[in-house]
Amino acid sequence: MRALQATVVLGTLWLASRQLAGHWGAFRHDTAAMRPRWSFVLGSAALVLTCYALLVHAWRTLVAAWGTPLPFWTAARVWSVGNLARFAPAPLVATTGAIGLLGKAAGVSPVAAAGSAVLGTLLNLGTGLVVLSIAGARLLPVVAPRIPPALLTAVGVAGLVALPLVVQPVARLAGRVLRRAIDVPRLPPRALWTAVTLNVAAWFLYGLAFRLLALAFFPGSGGGWVAYTAVFTFGYLIGWLFLPAPAGVGPREWALSLALATLGLLSPVQAAVVIVTSRLVLTLLEILPGVAFLAGGALSRSSSSTDVSL
Repeated sequence: MRALQATVVLGTLWLASRQLAGHWGAFRHDTAAMRPRWSFVLGSAALVLTCYALLVHAWRTLVAAWGTPLPFWTAARVWSVGNLARFAPAPLVATTGAIGLLGKAAGVSPVAAAGSAVLGTLLNLGTGLVVLSIAGARLLPVVAPRIPPALLTAVGVAGLVALPLVVQPVARLAGRVLRRAIDVPRLPPRALWTAVTLNVAAWFLYGLAFRLLALAFFPGSGGGWVAYTAVFTFGYLIGWLFLPAPAGVGPREWALSLALATLGLLSPVQAAVVIVTSRLVLTLLEILPGVAFLAGGALSRSSSSTDVSL
């Protein structure tokens, strides 16, 4: 089992490193003649790490509602290492399964580990769709021209209010599709609302991080925080839902280009620079925390073995 785990981890890191190398080459090519404001790039990275912290807390809130509280750093280790599965094929399924298995290894019951992983994914995607319907008032009419913008906004607000109430029916439907029981107990409303609020906040922080990247390279670029939130959410969701693509590579970039052009926020050349930089920053930040936790765990086990031998 240890050898299998090591093989899976090394394979995932190899896939991630290939992506990282490709994005770094594209980044150097596109920005060779530019002088980016690195403080803005670092600020964007800090916001993304803040998003991760919010999502970790949202997940551990759901786990605690099942009756198994986890310390924050234990939850962060499970979430970060499990997030490496995003670089495997079918990332939506792989990440959910990895977090469930790692959570079980950390002492969480099998039902809580698997159920909270599925529920966390549903809430993340659901809140993303809600944020997109509200923030994308200018974007969605172009993508879905036959739907009135006012109706989209109303549906988004109603969806945000109703989301905690439809978790159990959606989980049962997902169980029928996957042909396996997904037993979601009646969770406390406070836990669900906390998870929903943290996911919504994370989407808007992602949008702000994306906006900072645009300002880092193109200080005169137009558009506000909400517009960039809609663009990023649209691209992220398309990448997530396109199951065959590891980490959403390809579909996400296409969706971001379409959204930026639709809203007139950046020229095609500018959009290419920001999209490549965004992918590079996100790939780094998705790899480094998981690798750091893996390395820390290996050092801890080595130290324990040394102490026992002495």
